[in-house]
Amino acid sequence: MKYIVLQPSFYSKFECIGSDCKYNCCRDWNIGFTKQEFKNMKRKIRTEEFREKFEDAFEKYQIDIFHYRIKLDENNKCKFLDENGLCSIYAEMGPENMSLVCKIFPRQTTYCMGKYECFLDIACEEVIRLLLQEKEGIKLEVIEREVTDTEKSGASRIDGEKVKTSSMFQYWVNFKILLLGVLQNREYDFGERMVILGMAIKKIDEMLRNGTANEKAVSNYIQQFVDSFNDSRNKDMYSNLFENADRSGRKRLFNSIVYHYNGTRAAEDLKIQKKINNRIDVKIQLKTEFEIGKEKSENWNIEYDFEKYQQAIRDFEEFIKGKEYWIENVMVEGFLANRFPFRMNGGIWRNYCAMATVYSMMLFMWTCCLEKDSTEEDFIYYTSEFSKSLFNSVNHMTELEKCLNETESETLGHMAALVL
Repeated sequence: MKYIVLQPSFYSKFECIGSDCKYNCCRDWNIGFTKQEFKNMKRKIRTEEFREKFEDAFEKYQIDIFHYRIKLDENNKCKFLDENGLCSIYAEMGPENMSLVCKIFPRQTTYCMGKYECFLDIACEEVIRLLLQEKEGIKLEVIEREVTDTEKSGASRIDGEKVKTSSMFQYWVNFKILLLGVLQNREYDFGERMVILGMAIKKIDEMLRNGTANEKAVSNYIQQFVDSFNDSRNKDMYSNLFENADRSGRKRLFNSIVYHYNGTRAAEDLKIQKKINNRIDVKIQLKTEFEIGKEKSENWNIEYDFEKYQQAIRDFEEFIKGKEYWIENVMVEGFLANRFPFRMNGGIWRNYCAMATVYSMMLFMWTCCLEKDSTEEDFIYYTSEFSKSLFNSVNHMTELEKCLNETESETLGHMAALVL
């Protein structure tokens, strides 16, 4: 059976490069198995050597549909990864017995009211290589095609019942028009586009809250907003918004360190943190305070060399000059693949704040990890590593959602200070 599918024009070009993959996806993950996957796999073991590996490879793990996960080795790698960087489950019993997590990645599929959307996760190095080839930006296509069983099984479902219980999902398609219409306007740098996107989402959020939103009103507003922003006659009007903007990156630095250093303890994350610390002389003191009858609170004291940080910003600007579309493509695909602004609970404004925070952390880490003479491969490595941490880590996303729920400072001005 064929379905209507929305996907990037390069989607069908993706092929896993197997043992040639340098930054392997089989590490630092929660690789979950359902009860049925676990039983099927156990039943089909053929060799005693594999059985011994199997017996020590799993632990109980309850989240979503999963009941087991693979324990990682001392290098945070999957225990079924062989010396050639290939999957021994695949070799022992075929691809059909791999975890759904492994079969689907890096494909991210959504089934929305009778149609499929298929994007690619930017934690995969080969996906980033494809994105760097799209000099004119990401183009989406609507095609009629077969959808694989793996794409179907791994799809997040947004059906009629979900739409009924949350009015946000009525605007699923409209927000793609908004994201692409704003974030692909190259007359402005990407941080400025993020601020403009925030202006539109803030207005729509107000419409939703005061009861003036309906599909026609939101659709009309988005189209008018996108048309206005892309009208060259309005360039001065929008550019003037950023005349006195603070572009020092101070708030971005503090925010990034608090979020990222407080998240996953994956080996690659720690290596990146060490590089950042050395580049701009970061020194952190974390004071934990207890109050009677209250939970503990943490007070971060962060010191860094401001001049070295400003030099790092200049070096990154030199590196990315003429290649700014790399940032655009990576972030746009990342947002689409992760279903923003519908990823988190709490409404579209909360989701926008998450988008701005994730972008600001990506920008901060690019700035501190890439030098003037860095290579395309360096960009691919760091981007895939940041993405594993920021988009794919359950710890990071949980921490981010928790912080956004607790803070009172998620204004558009605060977001602008993060992304500019």
